[in-house]
Amino acid sequence: MKNHTPECLKELEELVDSCREPLFRFAFFRLGSRMDAEDVVQDAFLKWASRPERTVGHPRAYLFRMVSNGCCDRRRRRTPLVPLDQLTAPSDESAEEREAHEEARRIEALLDKLPPEQAETIRLHTYASLRFTEIAEVLRCPVSTVKSRFGSGIEKLKKMANLF
Repeated sequence: MKNHTPECLKELEELVDSCREPLFRFAFFRLGSRMDAEDVVQDAFLKWASRPERTVGHPRAYLFRMVSNGCCDRRRRRTPLVPLDQLTAPSDESAEEREAHEEARRIEALLDKLPPEQAETIRLHTYASLRFTEIAEVLRCPVSTVKSRFGSGIEKLKKMANLF
């Protein structure tokens, strides 16, 4: 951390305490991997801690944007690319963890069929428990647009679910 003042350290500690779990859930459902999700969240906090001294108006939104970008980068860099339905869970996982991974894969497969803006809005609201006003800050768009994207995306998911 470039600025080691007690105020900066306290701010970071408060952000870690309040945001770590929602950021992890968001990243986990985006990536389908506990280890990758933990890495992306940790990287976001490290970048936050080493940022140049400047005021960030909405730290929580800033962190979610960093994690979202980190998830996109991580997915792009994965090699070789393997379809989610062909991934196998590591053998040291419990049955509960395997089931969670499988559910994450099913959900991500459905979300991947939506326009990216709708899928991201649903992820932020569902996985990260962000309010629409917070999502608007993260995505830098009006709240009405967030609500519209969410509603349209949910309707499309309902239609897709009825196909199965």
